[in-house]
Amino acid sequence: MAIKKIGELLVESGLITAEQLADALEDGRSQKGVRLGAIIVKKGYATELDIAQTLSFQLNIPFVDIASAVPEPESFTLLNEKLAQKYLIFPLSHDKRVIRLAMTDPLNLDAIDDVKFSTGLQAQPCVATPTDVGAAISRYYHLNEPIEDLMTDLKQDKFVEVVVEVDSSRDIAGELKKSAAPPIIKMVDSIIIHGVENRASDIHIEPQERNVKLRLRVDGIMRETMQLPKWVQGPMVSRIKIMSKMDISERRISQDGRFKVRFSDKSLDIRVSTLPTQYGETVVMRILDPKAAKLDVKNIGLLPEDLERLLDTIERPQGVVIVTGPTGCGKTSTLYSMLMHIKSEKINIITIEDPIEYELKDVNQVAVNEKAGLTFSYTLRSVLRQDPDVILVGEMRDPETAIIAHQASLTGHLVFSTLHTNDAVSSILRLKNMGVPPYMVASALNGIVALRLVRKICPDCKETYRPTAAELKKAGVNWSTSKKLFRGAGCQRCGDAGYSGRVGIFEVLPVNNKIKALIAADVPEQELLAAVIDAGMTPLHIDGLKKVSSGITTLEELTRVIYLSKGEEEEQMEVLEELCQQCAKPRQPGWSVCPYCATKFIDEKDRIPQLPSV
Repeated sequence: MAIKKIGELLVESGLITAEQLADALEDGRSQKGVRLGAIIVKKGYATELDIAQTLSFQLNIPFVDIASAVPEPESFTLLNEKLAQKYLIFPLSHDKRVIRLAMTDPLNLDAIDDVKFSTGLQAQPCVATPTDVGAAISRYYHLNEPIEDLMTDLKQDKFVEVVVEVDSSRDIAGELKKSAAPPIIKMVDSIIIHGVENRASDIHIEPQERNVKLRLRVDGIMRETMQLPKWVQGPMVSRIKIMSKMDISERRISQDGRFKVRFSDKSLDIRVSTLPTQYGETVVMRILDPKAAKLDVKNIGLLPEDLERLLDTIERPQGVVIVTGPTGCGKTSTLYSMLMHIKSEKINIITIEDPIEYELKDVNQVAVNEKAGLTFSYTLRSVLRQDPDVILVGEMRDPETAIIAHQASLTGHLVFSTLHTNDAVSSILRLKNMGVPPYMVASALNGIVALRLVRKICPDCKETYRPTAAELKKAGVNWSTSKKLFRGAGCQRCGDAGYSGRVGIFEVLPVNNKIKALIAADVPEQELLAAVIDAGMTPLHIDGLKKVSSGITTLEELTRVIYLSKGEEEEQMEVLEELCQQCAKPRQPGWSVCPYCATKFIDEKDRIPQLPSV
């Protein structure tokens, strides 16, 4: 019997004595179905690891630590779970002729024969501990359980409508319902569905030392969703690379790709980026909704007076319009909404982007390719020979691009572009620092829009509260602590975040003749700031405060997006005290009533009036 042989080997190796073996065998006769090794461990004669390593040495069979091994997913699909549980064996890898097994009893000929009959392959045993084998069976044979957890919020009737387009259209729903579908394909498909269902803008797959972390960016904030087993890392990354038409054999450098997804009635673009890290390649999938490019500029969150100034700026036949702000603040979507507003069959619109995020109907879009020499500046020169009326330059990254864009506006073109600056006024200084002459900036510039995205309070759990003095000080306002504001308590709809969706806060700088003269004269920033406020610009912070007061967002969210250091806070306090908080017009000392909007100024301790709804 196989059990007797194992016992004899353990005695011959000196791990246990003959008396201990006889005692264990005696207990085994009264405990039917219990393995000899388990009885020896229970009696304390040896540990599981001692037994496994002894068998490995005596039989010259390799010992395997399953916890640190990476099993091939195709291998354990060859061997059913019932057979693995019966003999306590686990498949590690296979080729055309041999399947490599982790076994607690490598001398069990019945197990080897049944594996050969079931798989049609020769069995090559390795030795492992019973605990490791049992844990591997529970973990890997139930891979679909975390996937099912991912999909608990999805309705069954939506599956049929989900299609991922790779080389040809295929039905995710059909593959999810087929038990024979490869688990990695089901996993990747389910992760994408989960991200779309949760309104994620980005899906992050981050390898760790012992697992793979899955995180989603929802409304600009990262949320950890779940942790996947380490062995899925390689196959999952390879699957995503195949879908994105990347090189799956290249793991030493970063790669970029994209593919399309159809989900219910949505058609989405997925932009993929991989990056090698210490524990493997991280993958970020950005979910792009083409409908976002069809936003109406009138519905992006601009106050009525700012909207009027913006429309006047973009409806001019020539000039430069700049949208500025940090990465991910909505600059591209805002630019697209401007293009959609002015688009018509009478004008020729050409965009230069890196990369093309959304496809715009009836607009000629060019993707920058730095490796091929197709830079922003080179492409812009070529575009000018294509008889355009309107040009969108994705970003003014270098002096050459900035100067060419301004020159193009002076020759009768309307140019839209972006910069990375904190506010509208600093964009003018940035252009000068890039080498654009002040006279050219003054002549070409129509206006600048600075923006941020803030999360909106969830309407389902919206409640009133009274802010603390610390909150008000951090936000740079001198409102009274008795003032009622709004926040989200947290509910199932918003995932207990208290927020659902985002809205923009804006700073629209209109460039009139006075401001053009100041730009050409290269005046200091503070003097320019005072002039643009006098011209009607509402600072970002004040636009945000109006949305806080009207219950769209919270003070906490506003201070998260707009940082004020101690010095800047004091300066902002002064600005707020010098402006009417109703219409944001300059307030002169001694005024008790605003001459622009007839707002009465109130007590010094609580003189910011109730603001209108947006």
